[in-house]
This record gives sequence, C-alpha cells and structure tokens, in this order.
Amino acid sequence: MKIRFPNFIRHLSILALSTLIVSLTSCSSNSEIPLETNYYLLNSEYIAKKSLNINKAVVVEVLELPAYLHQPHLVMQLNTHQLHYARFDMWAEPLQTGFTKALISELNLNNKNIQFVTDEFQSNDENLDKLVIRVDYFHPSNASKVILSGVFWKDNKEGKNKMQQPFFFESFLNEDGYTHAVVQMRQLVSMMSASVLETNY
Repeated sequence: MKIRFPNFIRHLSILALSTLIVSLTSCSSNSEIPLETNYYLLNSEYIAKKSLNINKAVVVEVLELPAYLHQPHLVMQLNTHQLHYARFDMWAEPLQTGFTKALISELNLNNKNIQFVTDEFQSNDENLDKLVIRVDYFHPSNASKVILSGVFWKDNKEGKNKMQQPFFFESFLNEDGYTHAVVQMRQLVSMMSASVLETNY
C-alpha cells in the first residue's frame, strides 16, 4: 500500500530542499570570489638633494633584516611571543630595500654637506665612511603602536668611533588598518634619521 503525505508536507519539503540548494550555491560562488591584495611602499617618493656644498659621501648599509621581517607579508605583534602575518597586505618591495631607500632619502634631505649613498655606490675613494644599521624590530602591534629598534655604528677605515649605538622609537596608532600603520612606520624612519644626524653628523 502506497503512503501518501499531505500536500502541505510535500510542499514544505520541496521548499526546504530548494532553500538548501540555493544556500549551498551561494556559499560556493562567494568562496570563488578572490579577495583583493593590498601592496604598500615604505618609501613612496624620492626628493633629490641639490649637490651644492657636498664635501663628503657616506655609504649606508642596512644589514639583513630578522627572518620574521624577511618576507613580503606585513606582520603584527599580537603579544609578547606571538606574531600574525597578514594574508592580503604585502610589501610591494622587500622591506630591507624600502627601509634603505627611506633612510637615505631622509638623511640626504636633512643635512647640508654630506651625501648618503647605498653600498652600490661606485667611487675611487676607498676610504669612504660607512653607516651600518641593524634593525631588530620594525612592526605594528595590537597595543596600537608601531616600534622601530636596533643598533647602528659608524665604520671608517681607520677604525675610529666604531661603537654600537642603540635606537628605539615608537609611535601610537590613531586609526585602524595597515595603511595608517605603514605611514607611522615611515615616520619612525624619519625620526631615526634625525637622531643619527644629530648625534653623529
């Protein structure tokens, strides 16, 4: 004997099945939409320095960054021992390259008679002084601030004044998002360059 269900039960079952199919289709199509990746430059512009009154050149060498910064994803410190890598926020160029460009730009912009150059600079003068920077920490944190710390030293062929000088700078974040964090990170580079010039040049 064939069991017949009332019409309203059959209609309810069809409606539930249709809703389930539509929901599954919607989830499937949404998961296929690629999320947009954002790329950031630490040094977004270069201001050329006039070559008047320049009587000295100094080579700037930024040592290889720590392993946790030596990758394209922006990083945020969540707590004392935990880091988070952004999936869709990345540096447009290696951070070491961007940091070097930003630092040299600031150093050249804010002094009158020294030209700071990269270690690619070719010169007949083998006795050029060198400014060496080791960056230990350079990232935002969930404590609403960005930090920059490490050491630098002046290296000349005569071996004079070769003493490590530590630096530490921080800035508070007033807005959410990596865009604001990158702006503040760039400001820290400016603060560091001003300190280097004031105490050494």
